[in-house]
Amino acid sequence: LLQKQVDGVLLVPARSTAASADYIQAHDVPVVVLDRRVPSTVDVVRCDSEGGAYGLVKHLIDLGHRRIAVLSGARSVSTARDRVTGYSRALIEAGIQKDESLVFYREFTQEAGYAMAIEALAVQPSVTALFAVNNFIAIGALKALEGASLHVPDDISLVAFDDLPLTLVVNPILTVAAQPAYEMGQRATQQLVTRILGEAGDDPEHIVLPTRLIVRRSSGPPPA
Repeated sequence: LLQKQVDGVLLVPARSTAASADYIQAHDVPVVVLDRRVPSTVDVVRCDSEGGAYGLVKHLIDLGHRRIAVLSGARSVSTARDRVTGYSRALIEAGIQKDESLVFYREFTQEAGYAMAIEALAVQPSVTALFAVNNFIAIGALKALEGASLHVPDDISLVAFDDLPLTLVVNPILTVAAQPAYEMGQRATQQLVTRILGEAGDDPEHIVLPTRLIVRRSSGPPPA
């Protein structure tokens, strides 16, 4: 992109490191990072991953769940860490001891979601709910639950960060923390254009947009 002399870059780093953003800025090209926290002096537009995760787990706790597993992406990605932090905060506020055996890190894929769900189901005492930190992990987890002949939410509840696209609608429809993806893209592009035109201030902008809790059929009280 730099060789093509682009005017600016919208960047979603695969890992939450400063290398890519710093490299682009070193060539005097404006850059805005989307959906990540990076240790760099760069504009960032992201959603409130910690707050969204907190709301989902609090919803499960309010339903009566105490054994809640979290199926996360890689530790090197800030959104994964933030969502596990929100999960932990909800447990702590409810006076529930965090069980590290219920915290799983892998990748943001269906295959990883399937594998982590299988591992979570093997933990004793049994879990009563799963929190998938993105929609692909949630789809994999649903397949694992189906393979284990567990019905959602009668036998186990499942909630997820990110809503599912209409082409991937599953039954039961998931309870989710929906992030404003369209607005994130819009705000990031506006900020990038402002930088390109030289109209932005010297200090980087850090814009955090709220998520929306959508309660659907996949979450219910724990089984008796």
